[in-house]
Amino acid sequence: MCLSNIYRASDKKLLMDNTARIEVKDGVVILRDLFGQVLKVKGSIASVDLENNEVILQTENC
Repeated sequence: MCLSNIYRASDKKLLMDNTARIEVKDGVVILRDLFGQVLKVKGSIASVDLENNEVILQTENC
């Protein structure tokens, strides 16, 4: 199983680990972890590193 860590681009702060699902809807990135916890972040995906299981988000007002 490949789960990812999600970081904020501006300061590399970890927003969520063990992320199993990522959706983007109307400028909001919706993250869901392995345990079903949901985090909604206004912004966009800046980069995805599949080899290192890292996703960087460009966030707004965070």
